[in-house]
Amino acid sequence: MKPILFFLSLVIIVSLSACQKSAPKQETATPMFNEACPISGEPVNAKSKTVEHEGKTYGFCCNSCEPKFKADPAKYSANLSADGKTFVGKPESMH
Repeated sequence: MKPILFFLSLVIIVSLSACQKSAPKQETATPMFNEACPISGEPVNAKSKTVEHEGKTYGFCCNSCEPKFKADPAKYSANLSADGKTFVGKPESMH
């Protein structure tokens, strides 16, 4: 009788441990270098796609600016001040 109780206890313990949900993974967002979109000069949307270029993470006003930046990142990164806070280039409409 004892082996059956031991086996049933073991099955219950394994079943309960398998049912436990792991804590959801928290995504750590990389802080964006810029506050102005390097394409349009508009404020960066925190939900837009980002691109890594020369060790900096660039954000955009919308997702349609991201492919244009990828095509010529040197050109568009030059549209921003050294600290990324100010747009200093000629804005292009992406909308």
